[in-house]
Amino acid sequence: MPLDPKKLREDARRLQKARPPTTVGKETTGTTSAIRTALPIIYDLRKEGISWPVIAQALAGQGIVQGRDRIPLTTKRLTAIVSQLEGQERKKANRAERVRHDVVQQPANRQLKLRLSPDLAGPRADTERNTQSTEENLRRSAFEKIQSLLKKEE
Repeated sequence: MPLDPKKLREDARRLQKARPPTTVGKETTGTTSAIRTALPIIYDLRKEGISWPVIAQALAGQGIVQGRDRIPLTTKRLTAIVSQLEGQERKKANRAERVRHDVVQQPANRQLKLRLSPDLAGPRADTERNTQSTEENLRRSAFEKIQSLLKKEE
């Protein structure tokens, strides 16, 4: 069955307009932003030994509510939001520290010197002079190698 892309686009747009707006991922009551601002204070209170239920009750007393029903903030919801905010901060820090593994990291001030692979490089110039042999030296070394074969048995 052939698909008409133009009609699909029109139908999808019409259906989207007919749906009520969703609040997924959007702050509806402002609770998260209020807790985000109060997070340093909440941490200080926790260091002083104040429990989560007391902090949640104090926030609810100042009008921090949760959900569409706008019920006072509960301990469970407070700890969930704090945990969510901490996770967001961890992700942000990880993104900032992330290093690309497909790129070789080199110090900026380091000068790279190009050189051949050891298996492609020939002998060095200074050692080449020492290892060069005359024809006579080559003959002598070959003779010494086969000397044991040439000895006469007595």
